[in-house]
Amino acid sequence: MVKDYRSKPKIYADILEAVAEKGYSRPTQIMTDANLSYDRLRKHLETLVEKGLLKNEDDTYLITEKGIKFLDEFKRFERFAAAFGLRI
Repeated sequence: MVKDYRSKPKIYADILEAVAEKGYSRPTQIMTDANLSYDRLRKHLETLVEKGLLKNEDDTYLITEKGIKFLDEFKRFERFAAAFGLRI
């Protein structure tokens, strides 16, 4: 079985989407929804918090307005690329 490669932006979008479903989420749920190991998830969460796309409050992650905008623009670009037969 060949696994599909996910780019960092795609992983970030998967994490943001997992949080956006309810507006907040805990690491275990994000890990499951985004299909990531705990170690990789922690590194990505750190980056997303540093960039202002997520906020961390008592180990609960909340999506910010900037995170919602990133997710919307990523989905738009993903649809654009798909129209040309490309995957991101």
